[in-house]
Amino acid sequence: MLPGLAPYRAPRRLVDQLARRMREDGGELDHPDLPAGYTYFGQLVNHDLSFDPVSSLQLHNDPAGVEDFRTPRFDLDMVYGGGPEDMPYLYAQDRRSGGELLLVGDSRAQFGSRFARQDLPRNAEGRALIGDPRNDENAILTQLHLAFLTFHNHVVSDLRDGGHAVHWAGGEGELFGEAQRIVRWHYQWVVAHDFLPRVLPAGLIEGLLDQKRPARLVFDGGAPFMPAEFSAGAFRFGHTLVRPSYQLNDRTREVRLFGAGSDPADASHLGGFRPLPARLVADWSRFLELSPAAPPQPARRLDTRLPAPLTSLPAGVGPPGSAGRSLAWLNLARGNAMGLPSGQDVAEALGAPPLPPDALHLAGAPAPLWYYVLTEAATLGEGRRLGPAGATIVAETVAALLRADPASFVHASPPWTPFLGPRPGEFTLADLVAYATG
Repeated sequence: MLPGLAPYRAPRRLVDQLARRMREDGGELDHPDLPAGYTYFGQLVNHDLSFDPVSSLQLHNDPAGVEDFRTPRFDLDMVYGGGPEDMPYLYAQDRRSGGELLLVGDSRAQFGSRFARQDLPRNAEGRALIGDPRNDENAILTQLHLAFLTFHNHVVSDLRDGGHAVHWAGGEGELFGEAQRIVRWHYQWVVAHDFLPRVLPAGLIEGLLDQKRPARLVFDGGAPFMPAEFSAGAFRFGHTLVRPSYQLNDRTREVRLFGAGSDPADASHLGGFRPLPARLVADWSRFLELSPAAPPQPARRLDTRLPAPLTSLPAGVGPPGSAGRSLAWLNLARGNAMGLPSGQDVAEALGAPPLPPDALHLAGAPAPLWYYVLTEAATLGEGRRLGPAGATIVAETVAALLRADPASFVHASPPWTPFLGPRPGEFTLADLVAYATG
């Protein structure tokens, strides 16, 4: 994204020091206006854009040479895979479905009464049959992926019943492709016009989507790719939004992130890669603005602090040692391995105002990019929005990816606006979930 900047290899001592420092220690913790559901929507977006299963923290990776096993597009390939012909196990195979419906599981019927009636489709071992296994790593993300399956299926059913005819005049054989386009475009709209405006300075992403305005930084006329400054740096801002526990519904309160037991129906933690426990079925009004009478629980603030569970990960998640068990340590080590430039060098290259040394608390040393972006958000963004350098990386990358994809909504002619929400021309993540859940 920013060729010519030298990599910054933060000393191990500094990485360990920052990892120990980056934890919640009281003070103002909750984000003032960001519902908790957007934390996990950001995780789903990240999984949609990038999947690199071969890079190692033990190696110094070349950011230009790391292969992305996800398409660098907002195309929901983690939901659709290669389509019904290429990945039929993702799709319902009965005659009634016609091959257009995505497969949805029933874990109560498959695994017993302690599990949810509606879940991701699973094999006999309880592992999810989905396009990206990472979307089953916690119970909230599991159910957000499930919402996209049912979102698609409801669009298919509506089209088959003659709904949305003003937006489509295709034939029966084109139904799957049309439903997929509608789902993708509404999802892209949520990314660009709902999620990102909540965490970026006002008007930034919307201005960059203007086709008449030249893209400034990312591809320079080449093929789309995933910039390391985005995937290993700025877009990891979502880790600081995580709460230490969540209220899932009226019955299940303060569910912690991780659990140590072996009971797959244990509803005391959000751990995934198992059938969804019935007690962890999400009341989405706890996560999104679905009811004025019941405000959702908030995400945490955008700052340099992670909740305690993320600073002491379970064994097997991080390398040995107290610092290595921290997600902060893993992110900082990842930035080193990817050869990211320092935050100060990135800010200067972007023309962003530099943070003063006393804001970084590094005794004048260069700052790892991820730490710099979070410090910007905590200070210049007041814990609500990303600062100049972080916001520019995120907005420029997302806008460039949408503009580089000829099948995205920004290339629609005449210009397209969403039509599935209660307000014409508007569509939010809450509207998507409401439509998906009927």
